[in-house]
Amino acid sequence: MRLKNLTLFNFGLYKGRQVVDLAPRTKWGRERPIILVGGQNGAGKTTILEAVQLSLYGRLALGNRVSEVEYQTYLRERIHRSRGVLIPIHYASVALEFDYAHAGHKSTYLIERSWSTRGASGISETLVVKKDGEKLADIDAEFWPEFVRSLVPPGVSQLFFFDGEKIKRLAEEETEAATLAESVKGLLGLDVVERLCADLDLYASREMKKTATGALATRLAEFEASEHDAARLLERARSEEADYQDRLKGLVSEIEKTEQHLAERGEGFAARRGELRQRKSDLTARREEVERKLRELCDGTLAFAACPRIGGALLGQLQREVRHERARAVRSEIDESISLIARRLTEGTLPERFGWDATVRIAIGDELAAIRTDLAKQSESHADTQSFHALSDRQREHVERALTEALGPGRERASELSLALIRIDTGLSDVQQHMNQAPESDEIAPIVAQLSELQEQHARLALELTLKSEDCAKLEREVAGLRRERDKIMKVEAGARSLADRVARALAARTALDDYLAKVTAAKTRQLEGAILECFGRLCGKTDLVHALKIDPSTFGVTLFDEGGHELPKASLSAGEKQIYAVSLLWALAKVSARPLPMIIDTPLGRLDSRHRLNLLEKYFPLAAHQVIILSTDTEVDQANFEILKPFTSHCIHLVTQDGWTAATPGFFWREPDDA
Repeated sequence: MRLKNLTLFNFGLYKGRQVVDLAPRTKWGRERPIILVGGQNGAGKTTILEAVQLSLYGRLALGNRVSEVEYQTYLRERIHRSRGVLIPIHYASVALEFDYAHAGHKSTYLIERSWSTRGASGISETLVVKKDGEKLADIDAEFWPEFVRSLVPPGVSQLFFFDGEKIKRLAEEETEAATLAESVKGLLGLDVVERLCADLDLYASREMKKTATGALATRLAEFEASEHDAARLLERARSEEADYQDRLKGLVSEIEKTEQHLAERGEGFAARRGELRQRKSDLTARREEVERKLRELCDGTLAFAACPRIGGALLGQLQREVRHERARAVRSEIDESISLIARRLTEGTLPERFGWDATVRIAIGDELAAIRTDLAKQSESHADTQSFHALSDRQREHVERALTEALGPGRERASELSLALIRIDTGLSDVQQHMNQAPESDEIAPIVAQLSELQEQHARLALELTLKSEDCAKLEREVAGLRRERDKIMKVEAGARSLADRVARALAARTALDDYLAKVTAAKTRQLEGAILECFGRLCGKTDLVHALKIDPSTFGVTLFDEGGHELPKASLSAGEKQIYAVSLLWALAKVSARPLPMIIDTPLGRLDSRHRLNLLEKYFPLAAHQVIILSTDTEVDQANFEILKPFTSHCIHLVTQDGWTAATPGFFWREPDDA
């Protein structure tokens, strides 16, 4: 697939009809894959990515759980609104033209999606699909959406069309497994298989209830009702989670627009604010690292450091028990030896060479009796020592070592980390205070106040999103548990009696699908492991950092290993390394998909330092795909970075803002069209 152009008509910030040329051009006998699209924050870079996805997928571009009402609201909001226009605009459209090769034959497709307002709240939408200039005639119009999705499945496109937020989610350890699972399932089409499994479960359950005994039918009905309720709650929680994500995304866009407005008015203050934001980001990353280390300490025996007297008393008791046990063992051995010598003295069985007479033997016997008496007195002196802990020597050594660590170095380490956390929080408070301080200018102060309010809303919404994501995870575990219990009952019943042939076949098909899912997932994750390791090695620049990588096929959790074969916590990676790791995952997924699709990347460099930016510029963008569309600001791809990409750049597009709307023009910030 090769994109040719994107036509926007009154879509978002784009006024009137504007054509964005996306086809790579050939220069000096070689096709250059990169198309640079440059624009300031709020100029409409993300709108281009949205338009491509909307053209292809319609409502599905917003997610699987978006209702028709929400979709129509979205379409209405995407109609351009010009300032000072007496007659509002009621019509908008997006159209994507691309070449697609199938069975060795290349065709040019045009997909145009248009809509207009209808009444107070309704939207009338039209989809047109053309092939080589003619409307698609061999497929009924009602099936055009399915045909378009078959060309570029949504699950696959997310590996090629993504923004900086997707990179951020993959870089975060808490959401990495879920995002990777979603990508792999989309890559393999496993979501379709999972839906089929669910349909088979429902069918078998309904058929079994028809012939089940009263008790079994009641249990199955109870499980089905509980599962239905939990699934309904999960669907609602997921919908709310998606709503929070959309609201958060909207807030981010609004913050960017406000910051851009501030940059235009605030000049030096805006530059200072950028430095403060970077400082805040660095402190936040350090805070997360310190908190992670504190959590690791708390997972062990650090609780004893909070009560050192109890910990010290326990350690002393264990040491006394060791001494007591050892002394008792020694006394027992000595007592046995004394008894043996005394018996041999009494029986006269000592060797004759000693030549001891009766007087000597009696004296020796008395001395042995005195020694035994002394030992008995020593035993009485240790009688107050009791063994409360039935531990083996190895267990006792482990406990003593852990307690010694907790009461010594561990306590000191916790104190150091706590002080570091206090210093970081103090630094964050200072930074936020400086960020909230508005200049004296009456013109800028309201903008800063608005920005501060938006950032507070963002923080609150981010917290609510985290809590809602935790609710979703809890409900997912509950639904999975109920399904396992229901399956167990059905399998037991299936083994206890002969089911109807169709139910038996449904259960057999369900088992075969489970086996297929497990095997194909395991095979693809093994292939993915090697691809991720190769991509990360190329992009990171540290050949000794990660030597092996393992993906759990059931949870999609990724474990990294160092040169010595020891697990390497992803939290130990720097912020830049985490971003590179996330890009490596996406690159590897795209490679494993084996789909020749173009790559569209929105603001990919915003969170990277100069070294990791250079690695992406030199080793990723020129090789990521046959067509790479980069949506960037002038701080991401600055003049130095532009020169690095120039040998691989086909042409540039500059998004210029003009009194409330954006124009897509040739060129790139400081570059004239023919310089690109």
